Amino acid sequence: MSTIAVEDSFGKIIIDTRSPKEFEEDHMPGAINVPILDNDERAMVGTLYKQVSRDKAIEKGMELFHPKLPEFLKVFEKHKDNEVVVSCWRGGMRSRTVVALFDSLGFNVLQLRGGYKAYREFVRDRLYGYDFKPKLVVLSGLTCTGKTELLQNLVSIDLEGLAQHRSSLYGAVGLIPRSQKMFETLLLQKLHELNDENTVFIEGESRRIGNVIIPENLWKKMKKGTQVLITRSMEERAKLTVREYFTPDNVEKIKEITESLWKVISNDNKQNVLEAIDSQDYTLASKILLEKYYDPLYGNTLDNISFDGEVNSNNVSEAVEALKKFI
Repeated sequence: MSTIAVEDSFGKIIIDTRSPKEFEEDHMPGAINVPILDNDERAMVGTLYKQVSRDKAIEKGMELFHPKLPEFLKVFEKHKDNEVVVSCWRGGMRSRTVVALFDSLGFNVLQLRGGYKAYREFVRDRLYGYDFKPKLVVLSGLTCTGKTELLQNLVSIDLEGLAQHRSSLYGAVGLIPRSQKMFETLLLQKLHELNDENTVFIEGESRRIGNVIIPENLWKKMKKGTQVLITRSMEERAKLTVREYFTPDNVEKIKEITESLWKVISNDNKQNVLEAIDSQDYTLASKILLEKYYDPLYGNTLDNISFDGEVNSNNVSEAVEALKKFI
């Protein structure tokens, strides 16, 4: 049975046989999840392995795998003209079983040597020693000054987009935050994609974005980059806050988080936000949160940065042109 190293597998069809939960946490770019065991089945087999025996766990795993063979065959048939790489957790029984079967059926199939575990080692080794060559222009500013929209119109790394978190107590509202592992996978991919650029724009962040942490080497490079302050009027910031956060599905979650606020915002201001939300005056609620919660929370950080320039983002297209002068 043939195997392939992680660094040689990129660009090939990757079939990841781990459970959906394992796959969701992180996976190789472009991988297709065709699980041998679903989440509950994997837990069941794991329990058998620990509490009964390895043989009983294998027997149960094979029994559960058998009904899934038609789905595997359908995926392999779709890619019958390509070289297919099969991966599991660490290049063990799951991927070995699939490779042996489909190799015997005449498919061009390889096993990923070391499995996903080897891929994780590859990512961390490359990411935490990455020599990112472009000059960084770092955009900082108070909440909802439109930094993300500006990044979308420039050659950029959107760290909050990669993390699926906006770096505050409200940061996960309406989003599904990514794991540290998936964040690192996507960040390494982005760094590699942009490494030949002369200048890359990025948003100023602390090292932590929600539950994920920016690699120290990139964060240090950000601190040494060209620093630009982004400003915007309170009216425009409030409008953006309403668009970004106050969708029908998010309102109750916003109320729940607001009720838990302490220290920075007074009880009176907190109550005013809740009353504004109940009356569906989301603009007023946004203004109070921006003025009484966000600005005091993050204003001191901005005061400690020596900025190389300032750009107002009330007009996004004009702001983008102004930022290009820093290239």
